[in-house]
Amino acid sequence: MQKKRISIRKTLIGPLSLFFLILLSSAQIQQKIPEVPYVPTPEEVVAEMLKMADVGKDDVLYDLGCGDGRIVITAAKELGCRGVGIDIEPLRIEESRKNAIDAGVSERVEFILSDLFEADISRATVVTLYLLPRVNLRLRPKLFHELNPGARVVSHDFDMGKWNPDDKKILNDNNADFSPPRDPIVFDSFVLDGNWDRHTVYLWIVPANVTGVWRWTIPTISGAKQYSLELEQIFQEVQGKAYEDTSLIPVSIKNGKIEGNRLVFTLERIREKHTEQLLFDGVVRGHTMEGVVRIAGNPNSKVKWRAERVLSTFKAIDKSEK
Repeated sequence: MQKKRISIRKTLIGPLSLFFLILLSSAQIQQKIPEVPYVPTPEEVVAEMLKMADVGKDDVLYDLGCGDGRIVITAAKELGCRGVGIDIEPLRIEESRKNAIDAGVSERVEFILSDLFEADISRATVVTLYLLPRVNLRLRPKLFHELNPGARVVSHDFDMGKWNPDDKKILNDNNADFSPPRDPIVFDSFVLDGNWDRHTVYLWIVPANVTGVWRWTIPTISGAKQYSLELEQIFQEVQGKAYEDTSLIPVSIKNGKIEGNRLVFTLERIREKHTEQLLFDGVVRGHTMEGVVRIAGNPNSKVKWRAERVLSTFKAIDKSEK
C-alpha cells in the first residue's frame, strides 16, 4: 500500500510540475511592455528635482518608473526621507535593490515590481517622474485621486498638459556625472531629441478640491451675515460667485487660488457708494473650511469664518484634455 501511494505521488508530480511551468511561462509572456524608454535622469537634475520639491526627512517619496533607483536612493541617503520606487521592468527593480544595498539605505527604501497605474501611491508626500507626455496625462487623475492636498509632484522634462506647474526651472547639465547619448531616442512614435544639455524640471502642489456650493455665517456689527459661495476649480485656479444673505445678485470672486489645502480669494461689495474688498484666507479640510476674513486696508477687521460644503455639489477636479 505504501509503495502504491509513492507511485501515485510520483505520477502526480510530473503533471503538476508541467502545469506550474506553463503558468510561469504564461506569466512571463504576459509581462507588460514598458510604455517609457529607460533613460536615467542625470544626477544634477535629480538634485534639482529634490530641491524644488523641498524634500525632507519626514517625507515619503515615490518614484514612478524608478529605473536604477537613483532618485529614491539619493533622497534617502542625502535627505534622510523614506522612499519607494516602482517599475514594470524586473531587471530595473533588481538593479535598484542592489544599488540601495551598496548605498547603505536598503532599510529606508523599497522597490516594487508593478505597473505604476496599479500601484497604491496614497502614502506619498512627494512623487517624482520621468515618463512621457501622454503617460503624464493618463497619470494625472490618479495623482488627484490618491494624493493628499499639499503633496508635491516633480517631473523631469515633461509637463501635465493644462495643469500649469507651480514652479518651473530650466537648467543646463554639461557637467553631469551621467552623460546620455546625443542621438535622438525614438520610442513608440515619440521622439526624445538629442538636446541633452537642456533640462526642464516642473513642480506641482496637489490642490485640495473646493468645487461646489459652500455656506457660512459671518458675525458683523450690524448682525450676522449669511453667505452662499459657488466655486469652480481648474486645478489650482478658483473661480465662482457669492451671494450675501437673501440677495439674488452675485458677487464675483477675484484672485482665487488654492495651494495645497490653503484657499485665498477676494470678494468685492458696494458699501455707501464705495467698493469694499473682503480678503478671505482659509484652510480646507475635506468638506469644511475655516479661516479669517478682513477688510482690505483695515488690519483690525479680522473675523473668523467657517464654511461647509453641500455634499451633492462636489465634483472631480481633473477634466479630460480637449
